[in-house]
Amino acid sequence: MIISHDRKTLFIGVPKNGSQTARAVLGQIGVDLVGEMGRHPTLPEAIRLAEEQFPGKSISPTAIYAFWRDPVERFCSAIEFHKRCLPNSLMQLFPERFVGIERHPRWFEPDPNAINLDMRAVIDSVPPLDILAALPPPLVPGVLRQPRGGNLSFYRLQSEWLDDPRVTVLPFADYEAGLREIVDWFGGDGVSVEIPQINAAAGPLCELSMYEAEAVRAYYAGDLQL
Repeated sequence: MIISHDRKTLFIGVPKNGSQTARAVLGQIGVDLVGEMGRHPTLPEAIRLAEEQFPGKSISPTAIYAFWRDPVERFCSAIEFHKRCLPNSLMQLFPERFVGIERHPRWFEPDPNAINLDMRAVIDSVPPLDILAALPPPLVPGVLRQPRGGNLSFYRLQSEWLDDPRVTVLPFADYEAGLREIVDWFGGDGVSVEIPQINAAAGPLCELSMYEAEAVRAYYAGDLQL
């Protein structure tokens, strides 16, 4: 979602893989192709956005980078973010559980204490596997994805962004070191750059049983092959 000014280096932000932190850092030394939080263009989409940003210029980056995260850890991070910040999304996903509860006035709520206690109680009671079961099936090339309520884009498989031979995949486990390297590739100073924490978990991630973790791995089987 961030391209260098010489259009040679491109960073692709995968949801729940530190993309907003990277956007905040790289956006100071490159060109933000999105301009808003929440959008995560795939590589073809990013190229198209770059062509719109640089009309008449050739867009053929020679270095493309993105982070890969353990699918179980990433799923738990998505659950934490979903429950903490998107109350109306869960209401839309499970309307039968929120009978008699009014919608929250904001779609994205950065302050979890601002959410009605009754709504919070229902949200906290939703098991992770119920959310997993409500997700649309993984994308199959050539097959139209059926839309579901709740804005579930941050649960999409990482392979939708990373399954391209042009992308250099970096481990999220070494996120800070990897981001500093990307800063250097963008022409910045990776050693001295300050790395904030944006959309970081507010507390411990959920702990899954072995059965639950295997169910998550089965859903994200396409990510385990990356």
